[in-house]
Amino acid sequence: MRDTHPIFAAVFTGVAAIGERTGYGRRRAEALADARGRLLVVGLGPGHDLAHLPTGVTEVVAVEPEPSMRARSARRISRAPAPTWLVGATAEELPLRSSSVDAALVALVLCSVSDPAMAAAELRRVLRPGGTLHVLEHVHASPDSWLRPWQDRLDPLWSRLAAGCHLTRDTRQILLTAGFDTTQLRDTTVRLAPAVVAPHLIGTAR
Repeated sequence: MRDTHPIFAAVFTGVAAIGERTGYGRRRAEALADARGRLLVVGLGPGHDLAHLPTGVTEVVAVEPEPSMRARSARRISRAPAPTWLVGATAEELPLRSSSVDAALVALVLCSVSDPAMAAAELRRVLRPGGTLHVLEHVHASPDSWLRPWQDRLDPLWSRLAAGCHLTRDTRQILLTAGFDTTQLRDTTVRLAPAVVAPHLIGTAR
């Protein structure tokens, strides 16, 4: 996201806070459980990911393109259990050297980037050999699901209202194409979420 979306940022901040209290925080912690060393968080948003850092994380570099989101994350950055540096940038142009991070997190991010293939390629570039990509993303429902046609119909309107978020991203295939091993990613359903964003992909890619 290159444009500013202060209204969406305010709405998303409220939704994320509710999610933290109703179980989504546990999924963030699950996605991050094996992260170690220098962690890149792509799309920090209001900063809830920082409350779920495992003890093995020693430093965080957080990327967030939305100025109002960066302002909303300041308090959580100050309370993070590991030193955290916030950078205004996009997933498609990460301002980091190649092979410079041990782990990376994408949580509700690849649904909204303008070029998911480029974002995935950038993630692979900045991860060191053997590094881990931690994933928590809502995704396109399976081809045989009753939900998938509804996601297809609603996607144009949804993406306009939700600052570029898409309901139809095949995130597993995007990561596979970028060269990640996705065998440790699993499909799940977040039942408290609206149906169109309930299908999720969670786990660790390498």
